Amino acid sequence: MRDSLGFLELYAEVCRLFRGPEDYGEAAFSIGEALAGDGVGYAEIYVSPEIFSRMGLSAEACLAAIAEAFRGRPGGCDCRILLDGVRQWGPDSAERVLDVYERTPLPSIVGLGMGGDENSLPAAAFTSAYARARALGLRTSVHAGEWGGAESLEEALDALRPDRVDHGVAADERIARRLAADSTTLCVAPTGNIATGAVESFEKHPLPRLIEAGVRVALSADDPLLFATTTANEYRVARERFGLSDETLRKLAENSWRGAFCSDSDREEGLARLAAWNPPT
Repeated sequence: MRDSLGFLELYAEVCRLFRGPEDYGEAAFSIGEALAGDGVGYAEIYVSPEIFSRMGLSAEACLAAIAEAFRGRPGGCDCRILLDGVRQWGPDSAERVLDVYERTPLPSIVGLGMGGDENSLPAAAFTSAYARARALGLRTSVHAGEWGGAESLEEALDALRPDRVDHGVAADERIARRLAADSTTLCVAPTGNIATGAVESFEKHPLPRLIEAGVRVALSADDPLLFATTTANEYRVARERFGLSDETLRKLAENSWRGAFCSDSDREEGLARLAAWNPPT
């Protein structure tokens, strides 16, 4: 993996290995088991219906297989679905994702996000899709400020008004103050940021600066398979590479629950469980 485009090419190669809905169902169950084994009790996982369609599969059938696998709470992990509007495929593609949701409004689907090539199209092109998602009762997230700069992150905040941002590591001091004031959660994935070249090294990673600025930071493994990491490992990285204390790591875990698209009762239950939780060592 050389850079962001290298990651997207590798991701596309993996997707070609899936032949039908049953493959996605098996993968979803395995993902849930792996997360549970890593100590994760609740997870929101990006799923890209347009990939299914472009491979000649029924997006509805693949989504249903994934939702059924998650419904069994594999290993005890409560897994939910974030629909992915792939940025480089344009706003019409994101609208088609929402069409699929309207035809298949599965209870496990909790939000709309947008991954893909951050530099391919401006976030403003997706304003209508995000407004529609909110009207449908979905929460929203967006990949921004990872491969694009601070301007890309600011434009995404202005145009899309997301509930949460994935990455956001390009946030400068001014935007960090805005994120902190708005209590916008950043799901930061240090290992992935290094692997894709979004950040040159752990020494230059802005995680400590973002935390110090009061940004609601949560840790994410992003893509555990392709980045050879896990959620627990990201907590170890935060401790070993950035010297974060147990108290700070607990705060990051708390931020994960506060930024989750779950019910208020599930959130309160999750926060209560953290009282007995010890960060991975």
